[in-house]
Amino acid sequence: MSEAQPSTSTPRLAPEERRELLLDAARATFAERGYTQAGLAEVAKISGVSKTLLYHYFPDGRPELYREVMDRLLDELVGGVEAAVRAPTSTERRLEGVIAAVLDYFEAHPDAYRLLILEPWGSGDAGVVGQAVAVRARLAAQLDQLIAPAGQPLARTMAGGAAALGALLHVCELWMSGQLTKDEAHDGVCRFVEAGLHALDLL
Repeated sequence: MSEAQPSTSTPRLAPEERRELLLDAARATFAERGYTQAGLAEVAKISGVSKTLLYHYFPDGRPELYREVMDRLLDELVGGVEAAVRAPTSTERRLEGVIAAVLDYFEAHPDAYRLLILEPWGSGDAGVVGQAVAVRARLAAQLDQLIAPAGQPLARTMAGGAAALGALLHVCELWMSGQLTKDEAHDGVCRFVEAGLHALDLL
């Protein structure tokens, strides 16, 4: 009796598994080539599917696929930030924890910094740019939640949260581009943000 030959057919995946595979391939492709240079044919090839099947899962093509990748990354990032916001310690320590959570996430996932923070603005797609605005809004909301117990007017709380986030993301850019070490970034943004929030009576 001859030995059975191994199957060479591609295993069938459940729709959700296939979708996750496509998103993984898209993340890698967008991170390597950027939004404007990444082609759906390349994503399909990496995933082992046809472009037709790719469009079945993402009918709006590249913009929809990119926004879905952003959603996944933002959920991961916010998970760490939320944990820091809820930590049973002082507001100052929780703020430092939020800053550390953002830096730690981007250190572990440098592609996420490019895909969430840098790349969307040059995409030329209004939906992707809108998603980038939503990224900042969701992160700022976490900072607002942190400083809201200070009891200041909502406008001041929102301004303080937005300013703190802007400083954090700008320092991240300096760090990710090699102009600062991670420790320098963490120390600098903590001191700057804490001083600013104290001046606004938000800490």
